[in-house]
Amino acid sequence: MRQNITNLVSIAFVGGIIGKGFRYGINVVIARGLGAEALGLFAFGTVLMKAISVVSRMGLDRAAQKYIPIYVSDDCPALVSGTTLLCLGVPFAVGTIAAVLLYSQWHLLDQVLQSGFSLTTRIFLVGIPVFSVMMVGATATRGFKQTKYYVYVRDVGQSVAAFVLVGVGAFVLTDVKAVVVGYLISIGVGVVLAIYFLSRQGALSLDVRPKIQYKEVLGFALPLTVAAVTLYLITWTDILMLGVFAAPVEVGWYQAAYQTSVLLGVVLQATHSIFPALASELYHSDRHDRLARFYTAVTKWVATLTLFGFAFLFVFLDEILGIFGTAIPEAESALLILALGQVTAAVVGPAGYLLIMSEYERLQMVNSVVVSVANVGLNYVLIQDYGIIGAAVATGVSFVALNTLRLVQTWYLLDLQPYSRQYWRGLVAVCGAIPAMLLGRALPLPDIARVVVTGITAAAVFGTIVWYLGLTDLDYLLLESVE
Repeated sequence: MRQNITNLVSIAFVGGIIGKGFRYGINVVIARGLGAEALGLFAFGTVLMKAISVVSRMGLDRAAQKYIPIYVSDDCPALVSGTTLLCLGVPFAVGTIAAVLLYSQWHLLDQVLQSGFSLTTRIFLVGIPVFSVMMVGATATRGFKQTKYYVYVRDVGQSVAAFVLVGVGAFVLTDVKAVVVGYLISIGVGVVLAIYFLSRQGALSLDVRPKIQYKEVLGFALPLTVAAVTLYLITWTDILMLGVFAAPVEVGWYQAAYQTSVLLGVVLQATHSIFPALASELYHSDRHDRLARFYTAVTKWVATLTLFGFAFLFVFLDEILGIFGTAIPEAESALLILALGQVTAAVVGPAGYLLIMSEYERLQMVNSVVVSVANVGLNYVLIQDYGIIGAAVATGVSFVALNTLRLVQTWYLLDLQPYSRQYWRGLVAVCGAIPAMLLGRALPLPDIARVVVTGITAAAVFGTIVWYLGLTDLDYLLLESVE
């Protein structure tokens, strides 16, 4: 069934909102049920688990997005099945080995961590291979130019299960260890769903004998392991270092700010659901002009919608952080700094994936390594002097540097840049919605109700202005069907 890019991205966007909403809710539930200190413990454990999972994935999640659409297009079901098995089996094996080694040598890691983080973090080791398989499996479904299955696995299945089980742990059992166990069970639910949907698409068919091109797939994937690890460090070094230099309650404050800022990235992440596979196909079929137009069209809407979200966040800063009970000046400043970093990523668009899918994956690795090293240094210095604000500054600066590198390199190497005069329509729509936000802030309603009512009203104003100004030729490009 043919679908246009707008439909595919919309599915990922709506799913992303649902998933991020539930994952955001998990943090709220823990903070409300057990306090900011428990949220800090949970945040540190999940970050460490996911960091090791990034290594165990070995870049095979992105390899699946690159090679599955190529093999599907070439009508090679044996290669599709073999690539899928390779991409699932290697992360599980490597993740299991990593978990066992860390468990057996825990006393060494415990010397680095504060004692307050030790017990809950150890429980998270069980989740390393399981989380690796879930994420690779969910991402592999996108190789079939479908976005709904990733939504079903990660954004609905695992996230909803996690929200429910974490809620039971926080409010019924009132135990942070029960919260962690519930979260790990939800990841198992995600694995089952990922394998089911891959089977439905024929990726794990028993009717063909799998064929695996080890050298080609692993040759592409392994350099991305370094890039993925360093990119993860850019994103999460702040939490890891706060776990070493700050108390769990401060990590909880920062987690509330960071998770709120991440909501601004939902639009860009939605484009990642289809853009890499599309970019891979267009680049390797020498349709570079069409790829350039898609890049511009996608980035235009990512930037516009993210700026709308940033404006809303800026107006309702106190009310949003108040949901966590962490509306303190330090958390508010950290949130604004982190949000600006997300805006920078949005206005550059999916340039990182454009480099990866056009044979510049090693350059992406170099970018990530350089910025990651700088990020570690900045966090080390600034956290000790300025606490969570220092962590936010270090992370925000790193985001700006990384995305600036991607933009310049894409422009220089591929002669592609995403900007167009047609952006003005989106900027007018954002500016037109801001008065509605400011008026809504004065409504005599409870905080949460005021945020929801104003958000709906501002979105309606934004949509009306977009409709009145009309769509451009770039916008219609996103309505064309994908083979």
